[in-house]
Amino acid sequence: MSQESWPHAVQVPRGFRVGAWEIREPIVSGAFGSVYAARRAEPAEGLPAEAALKFLPTGTQTPRRLRHLRELAEREMELLRRLQRPRQPGLDIVVKGNTGSSGKAVYPGYQGTVARTFWDRGAGNVIVVEHGSGWYTAYYHLKDKHDTYVRKGDKVTATTRIGRIGATGGNSGDWAHLHYEQRYRTDGIPTEADRQPVHVDGKKYPGAGNTWMDVVSNNC
Repeated sequence: MSQESWPHAVQVPRGFRVGAWEIREPIVSGAFGSVYAARRAEPAEGLPAEAALKFLPTGTQTPRRLRHLRELAEREMELLRRLQRPRQPGLDIVVKGNTGSSGKAVYPGYQGTVARTFWDRGAGNVIVVEHGSGWYTAYYHLKDKHDTYVRKGDKVTATTRIGRIGATGGNSGDWAHLHYEQRYRTDGIPTEADRQPVHVDGKKYPGAGNTWMDVVSNNC
């Protein structure tokens, strides 16, 4: 049964505001309610930038059958485990020496299928590619509209241009670069919470907040 078909799933549109929070993507839905990833609309020093918000349906009663309660508990425990995992990095890639990265072509790290293309206030134009066996890659801040070169369902190879390096989105810092992530999840399209240590040309880049000056991309 898909998340959308659960009897008490709550549909919340992307970008919906709840107080200081802006809804991003669904994390999990169960027998009683839905949980969405959210980001603080206005950054505040000393306060968390991301959260998970749970939405309960109105006019419903708590499920009485034990299997519903067990299913809900299991899903919420899995959500808690995901949120508690250390955040893995994404790589911000520019042309060597950053001598003019804007507009340079971006290619997937490996062959696969386009899983999502979308606009995000912070990440700008985004493309997510599925590579099989639970592995995905994500490409942020692309210069052109997210579906300019590819659309959801398109097959791509390492030589398929999926976009161009840009500076779209509020988190780009107004400098052209490619934010690149590797993600893993076997039960749906992964979010930022599913980041894995990035591997490029056989080298591993783990740990949030680290900086490497020797990363060379052969694809952008």
